[in-house]
Amino acid sequence: MSEQDPLPPLEWDPEGVQIQGFSAGLYQIEWLLVTIVILYLVIMGLPAEGGLGVLVATISYFGFSLLASRLRFFGERQRWLLALHTWAMIGFITWFLHGTEGVTGPLASLYLLAIVTSALTLGVMVTMLEVAAIAACQLLLLHLQGTDILATDSLAPVGTSIIALLIVGYLTAALVHTIHLSNRTLLKMASRDALTGLFNRRAFDDLSSPIHEMARRAQRPYCVVVIDMDGLKVINDTQGHAAGDRAILGLAKRLQACKRSSDLLARYGGDEFVMLLPDTDAVGGKKMMERVINARWHNPQSISIGVASYPEQGESFEELVGHADSAMYLSKSSGGNRVSARAAA
Repeated sequence: MSEQDPLPPLEWDPEGVQIQGFSAGLYQIEWLLVTIVILYLVIMGLPAEGGLGVLVATISYFGFSLLASRLRFFGERQRWLLALHTWAMIGFITWFLHGTEGVTGPLASLYLLAIVTSALTLGVMVTMLEVAAIAACQLLLLHLQGTDILATDSLAPVGTSIIALLIVGYLTAALVHTIHLSNRTLLKMASRDALTGLFNRRAFDDLSSPIHEMARRAQRPYCVVVIDMDGLKVINDTQGHAAGDRAILGLAKRLQACKRSSDLLARYGGDEFVMLLPDTDAVGGKKMMERVINARWHNPQSISIGVASYPEQGESFEELVGHADSAMYLSKSSGGNRVSARAAA
């Protein structure tokens, strides 16, 4: 099955999974930020100038985070909403620092919360843009404090802070990228057959379930096909298991060449393959499999095929697999290299 086939994907989606899984963690980080700010204001007191603005900004930011968590703003792959939260976090921190001790205060490191949040979910490029925005905010805060931003004494702490943010952001994003690559590899190992590269039984069952549900709701037919090689044991006994593997691989390529882009193909185990043909009734499924048998192929291996269709042969996917398997054995007992369709239940 190609990566572009219109089937429910059994692939690691770092963007969707990361955003959906991190939404609750994001709110916790935002509430942690608000908690730190409130503790600071309780201990140090409201600033003499602009204290009311700081308090209003804190309450507004907390209200924004609380509303977002209740309304479940995060839909599938909506990265821009997560980016909005991180930019809002940067704006709130900048406003708070402006109303208190500025970039020279102890809470200037709060920018790390926004950077880590971005690096975990939005990638290196967005994180680096946010670091640049933070650098501009820090220089603006220095200017508003009446500090000469070109002076070495002023640029040194800002430069040190930005370098730290760059390192943390880049390393965090790189670590997340490495984890994504590892997850893709593990998922491929868990869902693909090592010899043929086709989906394995677990993946086929996972992908078939939503297709069955869609067919049931739309009252559309589909076929389950079971394909088994004839005489693999003879090949293994006379020519060796390497020759048997080559025969299995040849059949896999033959089936891949004959399938449609919407069809689902998997190696179910041993020399048995299984296919799911969406929007195909029993007659269409049998004709398609007869074309597979009759297709011109270099030294084609004899195969026995069984076809069962939904809903005639059963209401559940498991029933269809069982009926297709029985039809395959009927083909095999009838001499092999033929297609049998299960009679209506």
